[in-house]
Amino acid sequence: MPKKKELSFEENLAQLEQIVAKLEGGNATLEEIMADYTQGVELSASCFKALKKAEKQIDVLIKENESGIEEAPLVIEEER
Repeated sequence: MPKKKELSFEENLAQLEQIVAKLEGGNATLEEIMADYTQGVELSASCFKALKKAEKQIDVLIKENESGIEEAPLVIEEER
């Protein structure tokens, strides 16, 4: 069986937004709500995974100094 194409963060987020809009519309059956909720949880997990990966990449900032390259953690203003 061919491997399912992994969607980008933006594609996952767009699908998640569509599901939220559909659920907020209030016109779905219970079965549709459960299926959409399940898909939404999977999309949310995928988005979170992508964000954590990006966060790890950003956490290692390159700072040049006299001895070469030094790694430094990312400090976000809001977290101070």
